[in-house]
Amino acid sequence: MKTVAVCLGCLLAVTGCESTADRVQLNAQSLHSDAVDGAVLAGEIIAGRAGATFARAHAQELQDDTSQIEKNVYDQRLPRYDDLQQLADQIGAALGSMAVRPDDVSLAQSARSNLLRLADDAARMTS
Repeated sequence: MKTVAVCLGCLLAVTGCESTADRVQLNAQSLHSDAVDGAVLAGEIIAGRAGATFARAHAQELQDDTSQIEKNVYDQRLPRYDDLQQLADQIGAALGSMAVRPDDVSLAQSARSNLLRLADDAARMTS
């Protein structure tokens, strides 16, 4: 997932001719993807199929990606900047909690429901 976001970032930097609406959509899509991936990870934690080391590393990777998106949104001063930044911050917080306590099933359940809700919010921003 991180690779996809990096590729999208490179594409944006190279082309430089995409519209502002396209940049908003790409950032919202990346946030949606990170939220969905985080929800899947939380599901794996809940089911006992993700070891603590893997869960910590994957949650941290997703959180890092979300932080990078938040920085890009800030640097680009996109329309809906506040909405995108708030969404990135909330997704990052949910992922960060799983990175800190990767074997906490109760926390994973809460993070999963939050991430699914946030994924829906991001999806609405792309339409």
